[in-house]
Amino acid sequence: MIVAIHQPQYLPWVPYLDKLACCDLFVYLDNVQFQKNGLQNRNQIKGTTGAQWLTVPVHATLSHTVGQTRIADARWRTKHIKSVETNYARARYASWFREELRPILEREWVVLADLNIAVTDCLLKWFGISCKRLRASELGVDGKADELVVNICSAVGADVYLSGRGARNYQDETKFYRRGIEVRYQSYENQLYEQCYPEIGFLPNLSALDLVLNAGPQARNIMLAGRDLSTLNGSS
Repeated sequence: MIVAIHQPQYLPWVPYLDKLACCDLFVYLDNVQFQKNGLQNRNQIKGTTGAQWLTVPVHATLSHTVGQTRIADARWRTKHIKSVETNYARARYASWFREELRPILEREWVVLADLNIAVTDCLLKWFGISCKRLRASELGVDGKADELVVNICSAVGADVYLSGRGARNYQDETKFYRRGIEVRYQSYENQLYEQCYPEIGFLPNLSALDLVLNAGPQARNIMLAGRDLSTLNGSS
C-alpha cells in the first residue's frame, strides 16, 4: 500500500493533488505545528496583473497544531469569492466554482483544517481522485519530524511512503527501512495549459483551481502529463 502524508492546504496546487492520485491512502498531517507564511492558509490564483494571494486569516500560536488553528474572522469569504468570480469570469468552466466550491466557501468555518479538507475534497472530485483519506490526529500516534511520519506509516500498514522531493535532503530513510517501508519520492513537472490573461504569460505554481476552471474535464489529463512514472514503479 502506497501512503502519502501532508499538512492540509488551502486551495492546494496541482502537485499536491497528483500526490493523492498516486497513493492508496493519504493522511492529512493535522497534528503538527501550524506553519506561518506557508500554504496551509493561503494560495495563489491568476489575476489581470499576475498572481494573487488568497489568504485565510487565522489565530495561530506556537502551541497550536494545524488541526487546532482557528479562523480569525469571516470577512475573507466574501473577498475570496469575489476575487475568484472576477478573475475567472471568462474562464470556460467558471460555473464549476459557482455551483460547487462557492457554497463550500460560504459556510461558517471555525477550524482551518476543516475548511482545507472540504475544499480539497471538491478539487479531488473534479480531478477524479478517489484515494482513501484520514487525519493523523485520528491515529493516536506521536513523534517529531520523520519519526512521526514513520509512526504514521506503521500505524496504517504502509508498504511504501511517497514523499516530497524536498524531504530527500533531511529525511533519514533508514528509519523507514527498519520498519519494512520503502521510500519513494514524488517527481512532478507542472504542465503548460491555456490560462486567462495570456497577455501576461503563463504562470506556474498556482492553485489547482486555476487549471480546473480553465480546462474542466481535461484537468485530470493535464495533471497526469506532469507525472514521472518512476514515482509509481519505485525507480525514483
